Amino acid sequence: MNGNGFDIRLLGTSGIEDHHAHLLRLDYLDRCLFFSVGNDDRAVDAHCLRLMSAQAILIGAYDNGRMRASIEIVPDRDGRRGQATLIAEADYQSDELADAMLSRARDEAAKHGLGKLDFVGMTGTPQTIRNQMARFA
Repeated sequence: MNGNGFDIRLLGTSGIEDHHAHLLRLDYLDRCLFFSVGNDDRAVDAHCLRLMSAQAILIGAYDNGRMRASIEIVPDRDGRRGQATLIAEADYQSDELADAMLSRARDEAAKHGLGKLDFVGMTGTPQTIRNQMARFA
């Protein structure tokens, strides 16, 4: 447990179901920001299928058994770099949780042989996004 009492864990292939449900709970604005090509449920379905085919590394933050935040790490074709995206439901966006998630993402990226991890986006309040972008660099 860390990140203000959240259970942060690496997800196996069956974790995509939790991730899918988490993405469906995003509010309208976060869905619009995250899914630039449509924010309906089909966009979430297609996104999760792409993650599976890309062999993405998924990390979830659970509160009372329900995923409330996640990080997706998508390796490049060479498997040397990865792109990381942090997604948090509106009521769960905080610097503390984001710090814990980003720390875990760095650790997992290193374990998977990714020498470089690029931050490509995040849901959250503008201040939280600015803080995390500065810390991630």
